[in-house]
Order: sequence, then structure tokens, then C-alpha cells
Amino acid sequence: MKFKSMLLLGTACLMAACQSNTYKITGTIEGLEPSDTLYLTYDMETGAPSDTIIVKDGRFSMEGQADSVKLAMIYSARHNERNANFFIEPGEIHITISEQHTESRVGGTPCNEQWQELLDSVVTIGKRINVVAEHIYGNTVSKEEQERGMARIEKMEKHFADVVVNFARKNIKNEFGYFLLTFYPEDLIDNATRMELFKQLPENMRQRPLVKQMEKAIEQKQKTAAGTKLPDFTLPGTDGNALSINELVKQNQLTVIDFWASWCGPCRHDMPQVVALYNAYHSKGLGIVGISLDQDASAWKKAISDMQMTWPQMSDLKGWDNAAAKLFDITSIPHTIVVDQQGIILARGLRGEDLKQFVEERLK
Repeated sequence: MKFKSMLLLGTACLMAACQSNTYKITGTIEGLEPSDTLYLTYDMETGAPSDTIIVKDGRFSMEGQADSVKLAMIYSARHNERNANFFIEPGEIHITISEQHTESRVGGTPCNEQWQELLDSVVTIGKRINVVAEHIYGNTVSKEEQERGMARIEKMEKHFADVVVNFARKNIKNEFGYFLLTFYPEDLIDNATRMELFKQLPENMRQRPLVKQMEKAIEQKQKTAAGTKLPDFTLPGTDGNALSINELVKQNQLTVIDFWASWCGPCRHDMPQVVALYNAYHSKGLGIVGISLDQDASAWKKAISDMQMTWPQMSDLKGWDNAAAKLFDITSIPHTIVVDQQGIILARGLRGEDLKQFVEERLK
């Protein structure tokens, strides 16, 4: 799970216009010093201010016109942890900003009431996940204890995702349900569930460009989901000669297609495990095909040599415009696709221990 998602941050989400556009925000903030500045931002990535808010005796207010429902944040410039995410929407919005972000509260309008209810549910789960993670990764623990901790985290992450989906279902006819469906990533709302819920949105929401765009992307991804046949494609190998993915797949009982790049830190971090997996199971029928999103041929080939990646490598040296990456809708790396000898896709996105366990179970 991405902890950024757990903290409920991300790109601002625009929603449809409402009948009455007037909004008023009243709020309080703890521990603000006279020289502190309070900002309003719609940019959840950079925090670039859109407005400066005047605070007097720990209280602030502002009002305006909202032609759409929009995710925003009020935060202290000096103490960033003193902030609150909320929705600007018609009505009276109430905000209490505490010294700790997780203790801030919002309410007063429909989206903000639902937002706070969701926050109350998931923040508790997030805290529990952090406690377990800090224990198993911040201390010297046995492998068995680490595995138990990871299993507990996985169970809590599943609960976290279930909470988000349940809120989306409950609010599917309103703006908050629309927000959840278009805001949260695939690890919280899987694509099958998202497509099901998209169909339940009111027709005016279904016709919004973002929904159409997301539906198109999901449909494309479903063409290469687990259970489908691997589409054939060719890309140049390190010697410049074209390699066919289908021909490479036929050579092994199980093949891991590994999307990576020499400039990708997580890819390089994972690679020793991938090399060890290949060395342990190649004689038992495991093949790997690397597909690099590099643009620099020298950097690509040097990384292959430095990390002792002895399996076939392919790249058209077009970076994120790599033809195979676009075919499989790859938006982050490392990313793996596991296929059988007949080219049937068995799994996507496995890494580390999950990938190792998957290979072990099939090549015993």
C-alpha cells in the first residue's frame, strides 16, 4: 500500500457544479503564533498557496463562490503538520485544525461530513499499520516474526481498502462517491470494482471526462490482465536485433517479464533478489525477460553488466514511450508480468517475497 494514499493526499479533484454556489468557512487552529501564516491550497502535491487566510485569536473565516466541489487544504506555513484537508462546496464548512494533522476535524457540509467519517475509520487503521511496520522494520526480529507482522499489515491493508469501497458504495449517487472512485488508486479500489461502481453513478457524473478517461484506461489494462493471452511484440535486444516476446516465453515453463530502468532506484534495489531468484530456478524452468525504459543505451547496458542480469533484455530506448510499456499500461516501475509457457498471463505486479513465493509454488 502507498502510505501517501493512507494520508489521503493527492491531486485536487474537481466535481460538478451545484445549484447554490455560496460557501462560508469558519474554523479554529491551535498553537498559531502571531507571525505565522495560514494558507489555502488546491495543490496537494506542492502546497502552492492559492490564498492567505487571516487568523485572529486562533480563529479564521472566509467565504466565496464554489462553482464546483473541490478538495483543498488549509495549513500553517511554519508548522506544516497543522493542516486539514476538506472540500470547498456550497454551505457552511466548519474546520478545527489541531497541532497534529490526524486530530483535525472538518464538517458542516455533505462531502465534509462523509470525509470526516471516512477519516475517523481509516486513520485508526493507518496508525495500527505504522505500529506493526515500525516494530518489524525498526528492530531486529526473527524471520517468522517479520512474516507474522507482514501478514497482519496485509490484513489491515485489506480492511483499509474495504472501508474505502464501502464508503464509495454508500455515496455512489453523490459527489463524495464520485470523488472516492476517481481519487483512490488501484491498490484500494480494484479495477473490476471501480468499473462496477462507475456504472452506478448518476448519468451526469458518468459522462464527465475523467470517468471516460479512467474507463478507457481500465478497459485497456483488462486486455492484459491475469488470465488473458500475452500479445506478441518485438523490441530490439542489446545487440540491436529484434526479439519476439512469444519466442522467448516458449523457451521456459514460467517467464517473468520485468519492466525496469537503469535510472530507477527501486528497480536497482530489487535486482539482487531477482538475480538470486533466476539463479535458483532457471534450471527448473524459470526465464526472465527484461524490458528497459531507458533512453541511454550505454547506461542500460552498463546496468545489465553491473547487476549481472544474464537473461534476455529488450528496449526501444524511448523511456516511458516504450512500446511494450504502453501496451501493458505500465505507469510505474519496477513492474512484473508472469506468464506460462503458452503465454497466458498468470500475475501482474509481484515483487520481492511475493514474486519468489509465486515462482516457488509453480516450479517445485
